[in-house]
Amino acid sequence: MRNCDEYLAAAVSLHDAGRFPEALSLYEQARPVCANSPAYWNNRANTLLELNRLGDAAASYRAALALRPSLADTRVALATCLQGLGRIDEALAECDTVLATHPEHAEAHWNRGLLCLLAGDYGQGWREYEWRWKKRRFTSPVRRFEVPPWRGEEIAGKRVLVHAEQGFGDTIQFSRYLPLVAGRGAEVVFACHPPLVNLMGSLGGRIQVVPFGHPLPPFDVHCPLLSLPGIFGTTLATVPARIPYLAVPADKRRFWDSILPPGPGVRVGLCWKGKPYPDPGRSCPTELLAALGRVPGVEFHSLQMDEEHARLPFPCRGLAPLLLDFGDTAALIRRLDLVITIDTAVAHLAGALGGETWTMLPVAPDWRWGLQGGTTPWYPDMRLFRQGEMNGWESLVATVSGELAQWRALRGSAPYSVTRA
Repeated sequence: MRNCDEYLAAAVSLHDAGRFPEALSLYEQARPVCANSPAYWNNRANTLLELNRLGDAAASYRAALALRPSLADTRVALATCLQGLGRIDEALAECDTVLATHPEHAEAHWNRGLLCLLAGDYGQGWREYEWRWKKRRFTSPVRRFEVPPWRGEEIAGKRVLVHAEQGFGDTIQFSRYLPLVAGRGAEVVFACHPPLVNLMGSLGGRIQVVPFGHPLPPFDVHCPLLSLPGIFGTTLATVPARIPYLAVPADKRRFWDSILPPGPGVRVGLCWKGKPYPDPGRSCPTELLAALGRVPGVEFHSLQMDEEHARLPFPCRGLAPLLLDFGDTAALIRRLDLVITIDTAVAHLAGALGGETWTMLPVAPDWRWGLQGGTTPWYPDMRLFRQGEMNGWESLVATVSGELAQWRALRGSAPYSVTRA
């Protein structure tokens, strides 16, 4: 029989290889040998977390802490599980417990920031959010320049480099702040992901868009994109929500007008799968979307950037080979009557364009959607549909399908018409 260390080494290797079910199976075999090991319960919880079994992961983290209460990283991971379960107050308490003895613990500050933002406390949230740059394995690299960071001081007559960070959706959502920076009398250089450059060109005057990796013009100060809400003192009541703030590039508009000319019926764009990290629970299994396909008189178009549409249980036109960048996706969205999507970049793009958008959310959503309600101040015309329970996709899709049937009936047989810029 293996000893505990041997079991743990083998299970961690499986975990690191992404073979999570096998790792969990090995952890279960090891329990009689490792029951008194804090590392066993912690590592087992890590694997359960990857499998999106949040309740089981939380219980396993608690078992590790019962054996060794001083495990700060374990307590932060427990807070992550509790957040995913919608138990916000408990998650905040765990972060505060860590910070009481480890006041520089970046991961605890980061989690606390996300929790404050989720709860609508944007004042504390933005301050804690700045700890992201000290967090281990943050999704974006720290960018260092010879010039100082901009923290909100007077910048009239200066040139400011704003650099995108994190994912495409983050960049789309927070690009709304760039005209506000320019409005303070500054020239703005915006460095962002190449697939977004064409789209970001629609932001307008005094904003120069440069792809990551290309030479930058001289600039006086710099700022990460997601530090701008804190600099501008954004609260729930002051979210800059002048919609639309992005527009379809002219060349893309002409091309997609030829691909999808006006015609009878209604067109609905559909996006149901996002990257599993950081939230595997935001994607909807394709088989659970079947109820949408039973709504009569709807022509579905996939907004997935891959060929996932082929797996749907109903006809859905896939145009992924033609979606070369987000300018193309924006032009496709403009040709649709409605977008139904999960929490991914498509939701932010459709919202930023002012298109009619329905966003389906897990029971414990990302911070930007808040804890309750069917609307969001970030996109005032967007409808939010929330799960009532963990992984409650089937009932959520049933609700959305019912709303879609009513929406379709109200439109009657009116032909499709372009209404968006």
